Amino acid sequence: MPSSHTSFSPAAPFKLLAAFLFACGGCQAVKAPSSSEATPEKTFPKVEIVNILEPLGESNVRSSFSLGDGSALVGTEETADIYKTTDGGSSWSKIFDGGERWGIHDVRNYVRGQDGHIYITTTEPAMVCRSKDEGHSWEIVTAASASRTVGIVQLEDGTFLVGLRRALTPERTSVLRSEDSFESVKKIVLSETEERQNVTCFGYLGGEEVLAGIGYRGSGKIYKSTDGGLTWEKKAEFPEARDLMRFFVTDDAVFVLASGISTLYKSTDGGETWIKDYQIWPKGFVGEIVTFPWKGTEYWLLCATDQQEDLKRHYIMISDDEGASWHPWIEVGQDESGAASNLSVISANRIIVGTGNHAAQGKAYTLEVSD
Repeated sequence: MPSSHTSFSPAAPFKLLAAFLFACGGCQAVKAPSSSEATPEKTFPKVEIVNILEPLGESNVRSSFSLGDGSALVGTEETADIYKTTDGGSSWSKIFDGGERWGIHDVRNYVRGQDGHIYITTTEPAMVCRSKDEGHSWEIVTAASASRTVGIVQLEDGTFLVGLRRALTPERTSVLRSEDSFESVKKIVLSETEERQNVTCFGYLGGEEVLAGIGYRGSGKIYKSTDGGLTWEKKAEFPEARDLMRFFVTDDAVFVLASGISTLYKSTDGGETWIKDYQIWPKGFVGEIVTFPWKGTEYWLLCATDQQEDLKRHYIMISDDEGASWHPWIEVGQDESGAASNLSVISANRIIVGTGNHAAQGKAYTLEVSD
C-alpha cells in the first residue's frame, strides 16, 4: 500500500455528492478526484438511516458496544446514561443512570472480559465498572486518582490495562494494570519526563505486546510495551495530531486514527515505525474503524467528521481495498460542533453510529444495509 495517499478534496462537487448520498440512502459513493483526472466510479451496498436515538438531556453519545444478535449498548456523556436495544437499533430503553447512581459524567469505553462480563471506563470520578447482566446493573471494581479512565484492554493472560486522563499522584501519563480483574491494581507511569497526557486507546498485538495511544494537551504519541504493560517505550510522535483515538489491528498492519487532522497512520512492523498512510480532510475527526462483511466482501467502515467549516458533517466512509482508498458512504448528520466518535456493527445488516460533544446534541444513528 503506498504511503502517500491523496487527501480527500473539500471541493463543492463533493458536498453536492454528500448531500445526494444522504438523500438517497448512500446507494453509491464516488471518491472525489484530487486532480483534473476523473476517478472511476465505485458502487457499494445501499445504506440508509432507519432510526435516531436522541437521549434527553445528553450532549454526546460517547460510546457504543455490540452484544450480538441485534442487541447493543450506547453510553452518554454528561449524566452517564446507558441505553440498550434488543431489536437491532429500532428502539432503545434507558437501563442505567450512572450520574444518578454514582455522580459520574461519562460512559467512555466498553470491553467484554474473558469472564464474560462487560467493563466500562468513566469520567469524574474515574472508575472501572462491571456488569454481569449485559448492562442492566453495574458495580464499581476500581477507582483511580485521575479525572477519567479512558482506554481499556484485556490481554491474553487476563491482565487489564486502563488508560488515565490527567493522572494525579504522580502527575504523569499513566495506566492502571491489574492481573486479577481489579482485585488489586498498580499504577504504571509511561514516562518520567514527558508532559502529562491522556492514554486514550490501546492496540493489542497479542502475547505481551500492546500499544498505547497518547494525546490531548500535547502532540499525539505512541508508546509500546513488550512485557504486558509493566514498562513502556515511546515509538512515535505526531506533532499535528491533537489526540490518537483508536487503533485498528489487522494481520499485516496496525493503523492509528489521529483526530484534528483526520489522518490514518500505519505500521507494518508491530508499531516500531509509522508512516502517514491516508488523510481524509485537512481538518477533521476520525473516530473508529470496524470491519463489515457483506455478500462475500469484507468492507472497512470509518466514522469521520469534516470540520473544515462552521457546519460539521458526520460521515461513514467505506473501503473495499483494506484502506488503500476511502469513499463517502453516507452522511448521517450535521452539527455546528461535535464529531462521529464511535461505530458498532450489531447484526448482519445493522450498524450504530454515535455522535455529539459538549456543544452539540448527541445522537445514535441506526443504519440498515441492503442490496
